[in-house]
Amino acid sequence: MKNKLFNLYFLLMVTVIMSADADHLVMNKVCVFPNECEMIEIFNPTNDEIDLSDYYLSDQKEYFNWVNDQTLSLSNQDFIFKFPDGSSISPQGTFTITTNSISDFNLYYGYNPDISLIDNQLDISFVGANANLSNSQEVLILFYWDQSSDLVKDVDYFLWGSNSQAVYKTVDDGYPFYDTEIESQTFKRNYTSSQYSDSTYVRLGIDEIDELNSQGNGITGHDETSENLALSWDVQAFQRDISFQDIINGDYDCAGSSQDGCPLGSIDCDIVNPKGVIVDYFDVTQFGGPHAITIEDEDGFRIELTIWPDNWDIANDPDNSMLIQAPFNRFLVQAYGNVFEYDGEKQIQVCSSSDFQIVESYDMEGVFEDGIFSKASINPSPHVLLAADNERLDYSYSFPANSRVIIRVFDISGRFITTLVDKHYTLSGTVNRAEDKSSWNGRDHLGQVLSPGTYLMHIEANNFQTGKTTSDVSPVVIGVRQK
Repeated sequence: MKNKLFNLYFLLMVTVIMSADADHLVMNKVCVFPNECEMIEIFNPTNDEIDLSDYYLSDQKEYFNWVNDQTLSLSNQDFIFKFPDGSSISPQGTFTITTNSISDFNLYYGYNPDISLIDNQLDISFVGANANLSNSQEVLILFYWDQSSDLVKDVDYFLWGSNSQAVYKTVDDGYPFYDTEIESQTFKRNYTSSQYSDSTYVRLGIDEIDELNSQGNGITGHDETSENLALSWDVQAFQRDISFQDIINGDYDCAGSSQDGCPLGSIDCDIVNPKGVIVDYFDVTQFGGPHAITIEDEDGFRIELTIWPDNWDIANDPDNSMLIQAPFNRFLVQAYGNVFEYDGEKQIQVCSSSDFQIVESYDMEGVFEDGIFSKASINPSPHVLLAADNERLDYSYSFPANSRVIIRVFDISGRFITTLVDKHYTLSGTVNRAEDKSSWNGRDHLGQVLSPGTYLMHIEANNFQTGKTTSDVSPVVIGVRQK
């Protein structure tokens, strides 16, 4: 305990050194594909509540002219609006806008947006009949206007796909400074055409990389159009879990031929993402068939994954060959593929190692007392995580048999951040979450990058047979890279 208290004190000191002050709102997340996901999330990185009454959001590069001439002709795919009077964002809080209806947004994400361009009445706005976010190329501008000045003040700026939609305000437009020349503006590459799962642009941190912090048209004097968006934003996927039962029931059957199914995305069929524990393997390659891996979900439903050696020689893959070796029940995996049917059974065709990931690995070796683990423990490594640099935190945890294990992250004040694990284990053991896709990425339950600071990883194991609960806690730090 003394060592943990010492580490916590040390980490708090490191946090002070690495923390950075942010002084304005930033766009934090933009989902553009598929259409059902369309949304913009704004984040308040400051320690003060920010009144949004004089803030605007637009996807039109002529926004700065529209505020002075609201008869300016805009496309029916464009929008520009003023946030409702009295709306605000709390410190470290978010505000979500969607181009869809509230009900459609809730169906996709499971919570309601703050503003729907379809459902909400906006006093000062232009919303085209087909207003949306292009999944190929687009610009978004969050800006401030006091409704009396001739000039707007940029707050944050995001550009993707190309710089054809880039904004360029000049002294000829009445501004005191020039924006960055269009050909010098960076943009985030459009990924939706190259990888089916890429759908959501996510800001990696509050540091607006390479942004000029003087002689700009921004609300804090920055040139918001100068940010290196290619480095400060990432592309991630928002994926809904598809149940084994729905797959088995035929909801996602592919009408195309499995011979044309690889690489993934080659045919127009639903892509499913089943996650389960490997419980069996059958080598059909000796009969001219595929590798057949059976996975099982938490409800006991089973689905077969088929992997053809010509597409992925998993048996000779040094990073994955152990998956088809007994004993089983050691790996929780997730696969991506199309659903086909063979001899009355549903099969998921997996094309390559990039369409397959190890979510958890189970190791039943460890420190025992009387043959079993006597208590829960959590061990993150390393303790300092640079979430803005897209780092991930490896960790392992141990638990007694017949336990419901819950691992949560809290901030130093005890405020809930996210849940990493919530599941029942029949056997005692240790789980190693050290794979790239399964370890923690320093984000909260909404996918938002956490502000620099100290956070607590907490594990609780509740044994249903004995009623005994054990727990452990370990601090980690979300830091920023020193320049």
